[in-house]
Amino acid sequence: MAKNALLWYKRTMKPTDPERQQAHAALLVAHDIAVAALAGGVEAILAAVGACHQSADRLWGDARAAGSDPAAEAACAAGCGWCCHQPVEASTVEVLAIAARLRIHPDIAALRARLGAWSGGRICPFLTNGTCAIYSFRPLKCRGLYQPDPRWCMATFAKIDPPEDGSPICHRAFTLPRTLFDAVGQGLTRPLHRAGLDCAALDFAPALKAVLDRPDAAAAWARGDALFPDRVRFHGWIERDFSL
Repeated sequence: MAKNALLWYKRTMKPTDPERQQAHAALLVAHDIAVAALAGGVEAILAAVGACHQSADRLWGDARAAGSDPAAEAACAAGCGWCCHQPVEASTVEVLAIAARLRIHPDIAALRARLGAWSGGRICPFLTNGTCAIYSFRPLKCRGLYQPDPRWCMATFAKIDPPEDGSPICHRAFTLPRTLFDAVGQGLTRPLHRAGLDCAALDFAPALKAVLDRPDAAAAWARGDALFPDRVRFHGWIERDFSL
């Protein structure tokens, strides 16, 4: 089983009190979505992932509009993609929901070919010319990563020496988006875990590769079948405290 912590967890970034309030509210929104979905069966649970993604984006958009976080200074933009040069953690249910979205994607043949040709390494198989080919339904972890200086991402994630431009590299990361999207992930998976469903943290790309060509994967997961090999499992479900 993979044991290495992901890069964005290697830095201690404790949320401030206002961040904790927003994270707690985000967790409750996702929790309610997941609880309602449990009564509707596996298809409803997969749909809940997309609903949680949309809710997380809306909450983050509201926070930015309110000026409650300096992430307006983020250098993140289409064409950058340095943050895509690292393993990405995704919950089991996220992987299954993204696989379902991919199967009906108009470019499924090309996307399946990219994933099939991917043999590992740091670069996400869906990174194309600096942009994400599955941006609208990318995992929560991808959504919450914001940096003010792309040179830091280049050096940290891609392991490339950044260009010298005379100014020092900014090593500050924005905590609110990461905290907010993590809280949504916790709100989504907590009711599922308590219902007995596997909500392990997986290595996104190889986990997706393991189930993309299995249309019955979500139903098998709901039955309790073991779908993912140990090599794609970062760790089991962990309860995180976003209480006030």
